Amino acid sequence: MLIDQERMGMIMRAKTHPRQLGIPLSRWGRNLIACCPFHSPEETSLFFYDALGYWRYRCLQCGSEGDLVEFVMRSRFNGLDEQAARTEALDFLGTLEQEHESQPDEHPWIKEIGGEKSKVLENFVRYCHWAACKSPSSAEFLASRGWSIGQAQLYGIGYYSGDPEPFISYCMLSGIERHQISFYLDNLEAYHEPRITIPARNSKGLIHSVYGRLIDDAEATHPYVSYASGPSDIPFNIQSEISKPVIVEGFFDALTADLAGIPGVVSTMYQELSLSHLYKLKACGADAVTVILRREQDRREQEFRIQKYLKMAEELNLKFKSIVLPAGETVDQVVRKNGADQLISLVDQTEEDTVHTHRRSMLLQDIKENFDTAMGCPPEVSVGYTLNTFPKLTREIDGIQSGCFYVSSKPFGLKTTLLSSIGLDLLQSNPNLKLIYIALETPRRQIFDRMVAMMIGESVLTVRKQNEDEAINQKILEATRDLMGFVRNNRLEIWEDQPTLDNIELADILKDEVKEHPNLVVIIDGIDHLKVSTHMDLSDIYQRRSSVILDLYKTLDIPMFLGGELIDSDGELVGPRAYLRDSDATYWLEEKGADMVLSVDSKRLGNNKLYQGNLHIDPLSNRMEEEPCLL
Repeated sequence: MLIDQERMGMIMRAKTHPRQLGIPLSRWGRNLIACCPFHSPEETSLFFYDALGYWRYRCLQCGSEGDLVEFVMRSRFNGLDEQAARTEALDFLGTLEQEHESQPDEHPWIKEIGGEKSKVLENFVRYCHWAACKSPSSAEFLASRGWSIGQAQLYGIGYYSGDPEPFISYCMLSGIERHQISFYLDNLEAYHEPRITIPARNSKGLIHSVYGRLIDDAEATHPYVSYASGPSDIPFNIQSEISKPVIVEGFFDALTADLAGIPGVVSTMYQELSLSHLYKLKACGADAVTVILRREQDRREQEFRIQKYLKMAEELNLKFKSIVLPAGETVDQVVRKNGADQLISLVDQTEEDTVHTHRRSMLLQDIKENFDTAMGCPPEVSVGYTLNTFPKLTREIDGIQSGCFYVSSKPFGLKTTLLSSIGLDLLQSNPNLKLIYIALETPRRQIFDRMVAMMIGESVLTVRKQNEDEAINQKILEATRDLMGFVRNNRLEIWEDQPTLDNIELADILKDEVKEHPNLVVIIDGIDHLKVSTHMDLSDIYQRRSSVILDLYKTLDIPMFLGGELIDSDGELVGPRAYLRDSDATYWLEEKGADMVLSVDSKRLGNNKLYQGNLHIDPLSNRMEEEPCLL
């Protein structure tokens, strides 16, 4: 019996292949499919897969599963008792054994890790595969992604609880020592959160790493980890003899496409596509690649990156296509919603990229998305963010939209009052918006006091100390709690000038912020004090600051208000002309007798005079709002 088991294990893991079974097989992604002889000979629902290091079968309809010995037992020797059927199956498969001839002159990149490391990793995959069948949380997570446990098993997807001891005990039964586990799974004890596990194989089918994805990654800093140190530039799901691989970003993008039968879909595992990735794909037979990316907020940066990919492909003489999906869509969603044919058709119909055709294809995608966005906004809805205390301004400019807006006033101090009023209105009127107020001229505490005072209609001096009137103290308390609520909910940040804050640090911070909060508005009060450390080719400091802000605006594509000083000379605004020239609109607040007039002028957004209206300023809190129109 022990000899039979040893022989069975050797056949299963080393030599037996579904082609030896003598049944019609078709390629389906990286797996093979056939008609199921156990429930419906006409239905191609039987998958053959080698996710656990040897070939197994599973029918996604009737649930039949097992190794190839068991397949032969059930399909050819079903009338015998189990022991006799197993003996006959082993003899049948042993008779059909064919020695695999080694391929001479293999490309060095195809020769990847094997031996003892593969044995440890395959044991980890089999353990996690077993654990996934016992774990309700993994089943719930997979179901939320549209996967059943049966489908997940085709790819060796498993579950690891974060506790290494049960796995170590499991390995002892397989003759694997603890020091081998620590050596090859060197990150196993570094992460103790429950994770879905996903084995990564090289082009020869050998496991080179096992990745873990957090089940609950709402606040995770490391949603994806590798339990085994190893090469990070092998595309996930790489296969040999694929001439036109499709490169996607996420694990489930590649796995869902493969499950749908699309051949050669690989993933960079959210890493930057590199020349090494492309080199390995070419070594496996690629002569053309298609890169499918999720649309990013920074469209400009994404286009530059695709141009870099195009140059890398040209360097390796690979034909290149690029596809950027509509905002919010992923390959996983496209395949599940529209089927494999939709993605295949999209790849086939996409024109091959050159430097010229790439620019054209990106432009066509942007034009279509721009039209779809416009047609998706009803006439009565503002395109931008609303201002409840500035209803006419909201109507005239169609809400606060993406742009670079310069704000100044006469007298000069009123521009900070206007910026504070607009910022507070944006927060109170738009529950999904985040405001970053960068105060380069005043201490941060003054901004706190000003906003609290505006919220309760009292003076700044009143909110700085306890009042004899307990009702006012209560209003201050409630307004302070509201302000703290904005901060706790990550909707408000107030920065003051710091020795290290320059335009480079500002750009890096804001890029990260926009990734997390697309509905971001930035107010820079005191732009004349922003430290500039780039654009040294421009001698004029205002030119340099304006060029920096333009670069920032083009990268972020969000509303940005810049408060600074201008001069009114006989009705003409003069001063730092770079700001006037480069801004999408200029907000100019001016006292004219007893009236306070706000004008919004633009050279880029239609009429020069977009808006003009009288503002009312609260005599106590200094909060500004539009004067109501008299009917």
